[in-house]
Amino acid sequence: MKIIKKYGLAIFWVVLVLDCLLCIVNSHKDRIYTKPLLLPTLTAYFFVNTKRSKHFNTKSLIYLGLTIAWVCDWLLLQNDIQYNTNSLFLFIGISCLLTAFLIFGLIFKKMKGIDIKDCQEAFLSAFAMSIASILFYNVLRTMPLGNFKYLIIVGMIIMTTVMALAANVHRDKIKKSMSYSFFIPGTLILIISISILIAHKFILPDATFLPAVILLTYGFGMMLMMRGFTKYLKV
Repeated sequence: MKIIKKYGLAIFWVVLVLDCLLCIVNSHKDRIYTKPLLLPTLTAYFFVNTKRSKHFNTKSLIYLGLTIAWVCDWLLLQNDIQYNTNSLFLFIGISCLLTAFLIFGLIFKKMKGIDIKDCQEAFLSAFAMSIASILFYNVLRTMPLGNFKYLIIVGMIIMTTVMALAANVHRDKIKKSMSYSFFIPGTLILIISISILIAHKFILPDATFLPAVILLTYGFGMMLMMRGFTKYLKV
């Protein structure tokens, strides 16, 4: 446990880089030895650094979000292995990722509730995300989205909401530094990762380098989230 406590994030980055390299060389079958280890490594790091915390409900939400995100990792890995043969893996995988993302948003709300009279950061973030979502969807709508159309719309609403909640944490003086160091950039990077994943599926399916970009941004975003949660709950 001392190794995880001290070098957990370094181990995570080693596994992430190895997984990215396997992506680049299109060796997705070998990724069953790397990608499934990413979130368990972050979970172990979070556990050993917060095990004395009394915030049981918040920790339970974090573990739930990580578990759902890990299921997403497995499903998206299966989609990469069987690319274009079963979009059900991709559909359920994205659904799981959005669910985990929403759980993180609930944690942000627990950290700092939104005050309608004083929520400039949340409002501006929601406004910017809404504009970006509309522009992105206008590009996507020219593609044959099928059942993904509704998932993408719901996903945009979730991402806009979570971005606003992450920005709202900035209003708390104690958590302000955690917000701009971890939660806001972590949320933004995860949104970028999900957006690239959707773009790769419908707009740029032949861009073979994108899976590695998706993985790198996803890993970086999750790492920032867990560092922030660890700092928030660390005793």
